[in-house]
Amino acid sequence: MAGKYSHLIDNLIRTLNTDAKHQEKVDAAKATISGTPADLADLYRTLRGEKDELNDQLSEIQVRVDAVAQLLSDAYEQQGITSLKLDDGASVSVQLEPYARVEDKEAFRLWCLANGLERSMALPWTTANALTKERLLEGAPEPDGVTAVAITKIVLRKG
Repeated sequence: MAGKYSHLIDNLIRTLNTDAKHQEKVDAAKATISGTPADLADLYRTLRGEKDELNDQLSEIQVRVDAVAQLLSDAYEQQGITSLKLDDGASVSVQLEPYARVEDKEAFRLWCLANGLERSMALPWTTANALTKERLLEGAPEPDGVTAVAITKIVLRKG
């Protein structure tokens, strides 16, 4: 496989990018699929298209869910209520709850250190992954405590 990591891949352990339960389902699906590489590539493109369409639909539905939630919150506030019971016994309520938003990352980091939370602090996986890739490309080893493995990634470029 060609790519910017091709000179590194042979030195990495190859692994699947799934947990065991998901892999069982994948293996069952694989047992029902066959074809030439061209057939499989075409099927991959088709399935990705179906997934993209569903994601577009989910995105549109989420916009409507958010709109109704905001309208419902406003209506409940105007009516002075927090919950309504529906005909089938279900209820729809509005609750307010605190939600943390880190405004000053350095101040929060220092607070965590001062409060004994240094062992709970971790970089987001995407950042750790990017740092590891960058180090490997520079010829440096993975960061301490990190092992780089080779994951197969299928890339679909739409024509």
